[in-house]
Amino acid sequence: MNIARKIINGMLNFVLPNVCLGCEGMLSNNESYLCSSCMLTLERYNETHPWQSQKISEGIVENSLSVYWFRENTPIQNIFHELKYRKIKRAGLMLGEHIGKMIQEQNFSSYDLIIPVPLHKAKLRDRTYNQSEFIALGIKNILNIPVIKDVLCRKRFTPSQTKLNKLERKENVNGAFEISEVKRNIVAGKNIILCDDVITTGATILECALTLKTAGAAKILVCSAAYAELKTNTL
Repeated sequence: MNIARKIINGMLNFVLPNVCLGCEGMLSNNESYLCSSCMLTLERYNETHPWQSQKISEGIVENSLSVYWFRENTPIQNIFHELKYRKIKRAGLMLGEHIGKMIQEQNFSSYDLIIPVPLHKAKLRDRTYNQSEFIALGIKNILNIPVIKDVLCRKRFTPSQTKLNKLERKENVNGAFEISEVKRNIVAGKNIILCDDVITTGATILECALTLKTAGAAKILVCSAAYAELKTNTL
């Protein structure tokens, strides 16, 4: 990233918090993150994930949720682009806060920890930060639960899921995550919120959940800021 881009990102993150994340217009004094017009375009995901019932019956998760539908050529796509590629951290905080508020609305268990889906070290070096960590911090802002980001990790590099079908995605992440033996006590017996930016088939986040359950985690809520049908996933 060149110096000019770093300066612009810094301004958008800190100096100009009154810029709408959707349309980049100026926000009014009573608006935060998004202008009223962009907020109205966000489509709530009011359905259940296709695999939810099965994974609950298998004891992998207690429940799951996503806040919005991911739709192409809409402000939600702009928001994720700002977060993932322009490193606008407040986009992650906003999405995480929306997750936290949705969790508050549901009759779920109480939770002890928030864990973001991790990136592999090589991808983290390339991107310089994990966008899901800022979503986790946004959830923390609402629920006041600690974020633990160094317990769950990827033990092998996996190619991007973007162009893979459902079966290929599952195979791609099979056995890709681990928890350090010295840190198993951190998750053992704990109720955990496991979060990511977008859920498509659920392959990645469910593999993470299985890894946490194997390490002794109690109840797990898997959640994301958005849900994308496989045919529309462009992230």
